[in-house]
Amino acid sequence: MAGALNHELLNSLDWQVLSVQRTEAGRWWNFKNVLSPFSRLWLILDGQAVVRHHGRKFELRPGQLHLVPAFAVHDCSCSHRFNHYHLHFAARLPTGIDLFSLLDCEYQQAAPVEGVTLFQRLEAIYPERKLPCFDPGREEYKRFAGLTGPAEATAGVLAGFEARGALSLLVARFLKSARHHEGMHARVTRQFLAVQEYIHRHMREPIRLADLARVVALHPTYFSDRFQRVVGVRPLDYLVRRRIERAQYLLLTTPDSVKAIADAVGIADPAYFSRVFTRLCGASPSAYRAAHGA
Repeated sequence: MAGALNHELLNSLDWQVLSVQRTEAGRWWNFKNVLSPFSRLWLILDGQAVVRHHGRKFELRPGQLHLVPAFAVHDCSCSHRFNHYHLHFAARLPTGIDLFSLLDCEYQQAAPVEGVTLFQRLEAIYPERKLPCFDPGREEYKRFAGLTGPAEATAGVLAGFEARGALSLLVARFLKSARHHEGMHARVTRQFLAVQEYIHRHMREPIRLADLARVVALHPTYFSDRFQRVVGVRPLDYLVRRRIERAQYLLLTTPDSVKAIADAVGIADPAYFSRVFTRLCGASPSAYRAAHGA
């Protein structure tokens, strides 16, 4: 992962364990078009299953770790039985961007020797963090991610520190194979991280081109031209995309009205918000929530 993320960014990641448990699934473990605002990590113990995402089919077999990044649409199925540990977690940068939206990696890895021990320790730290059900389409499943507080709130400071360490050890196997994902977020992170941070902190507020240019001490016209050369879109177009992505997250994790979410991401006109959301996401905010969200 040389150069993809520096040590400062990795050390600033906000890790959060949402659920961890061991489950023996059967033929009922068959779900289509699953999309969630958190990442999934599976340690396969026995049996086998299949998952499809990123245009690929993966066979899940004993001794493997498999990662499904946040916001990756996937299908999963089991023809007989599938005994596994599963961990749902978030790994976000200070800009609010999920770590794995910046990277491509090998999503299936050989499990480390200490894999079971790490999952068991996470289970011991968070005995109450279990899935309310297993069907991603049910309301209680959709809402559970927004109900989990920070590690220290339930586990104590030292246990929370240990949990982040265990999670880091498991995820590090994927980071070793990671490479730059040549998407907008990765290009912005490498060249205009301060701009990304400013957008994250001030998203609810009106933001002008001059505000973004001031962050990096450049003339607005020069900044806009340079940003487009590096990122591929104009700064204000990128701002709109960040606002819509934040709206996607809120639609998936909160019961707030579409108007309240539009206000929360800095788009005061609900009609304009709905038009832009539909253009970028292929569905209206209400339809998107009905298909995937709270």
